[in-house]
Amino acid sequence: MKTKMSLSAEMDLTQDSVVQLTCWCGQIALHELWGLGRTRLDRITRRKELLGSQSLAVVMQPDKNGMPQTEKARRMRAEAIPKGVPTEFRVPALRTPRTRREQQLKMVGDRAATMAWQLMALACVQELGFGADRLNRLYAEMRHNYEQLNEWGKTDGLDVAMEKLRRCACDALQTEDIVVENVDDEKTVQTLSRSYKEQEAEFLKRTVMMAAGRKACRQSLNVLNEESVRQKCADAMAAATGSNLSPLRSGYASALQSSPDMGAKDQGGR
Repeated sequence: MKTKMSLSAEMDLTQDSVVQLTCWCGQIALHELWGLGRTRLDRITRRKELLGSQSLAVVMQPDKNGMPQTEKARRMRAEAIPKGVPTEFRVPALRTPRTRREQQLKMVGDRAATMAWQLMALACVQELGFGADRLNRLYAEMRHNYEQLNEWGKTDGLDVAMEKLRRCACDALQTEDIVVENVDDEKTVQTLSRSYKEQEAEFLKRTVMMAAGRKACRQSLNVLNEESVRQKCADAMAAATGSNLSPLRSGYASALQSSPDMGAKDQGGR
């Protein structure tokens, strides 16, 4: 019997899938509304990746309490979007979540979609000079595309819905090389988990260095005393590992996956 997936793993998959589906809907919307082709869509993707890296750098800088600055990164993205444009993107749903688990997954999906939308909007501002009017049109069309995908899934099944999405993506990117592959959920979770652990390890290292630096200044730590240095770092490590690192995972760990490839591989290159 197949073991039921843990809530944490399902959240990881939800976040990853929603980010990529939202990006697909955005690229297709840009093509449908303004006729953007592969060259300009590639520019948008590269800009999103750059913006994602910059925002992740903010998250990875520990605050005074040694915590990831996830909220600061979200606030900076939101404040950079022109006035009059939505700063949040809630995933269209066919029905209201009924259980606590469904509510938690919906919250994770909404955060992921919001992040993807913010990066898309800012990329369009910087690369295409979009103002509020065009961003609002883009937002509405992205929601329409996501709702259409939901309807296809409900009426025809997931496989047919993904095939229709693939065709729309091929039209936008002017290629027939995009294919939809069945991706094993467990392998995807393992890959995501490794990525998150690497980010958490890097964040923890920065927290330790920052904490050790503060203590060195306050206590005149003898840097020539190897045992003293080891003890100070161990103390800082113990304090850091007792902190909740979930803001890295739930708030921004998928930021760099902003280019769309959710179970779909563009074999022709980008």
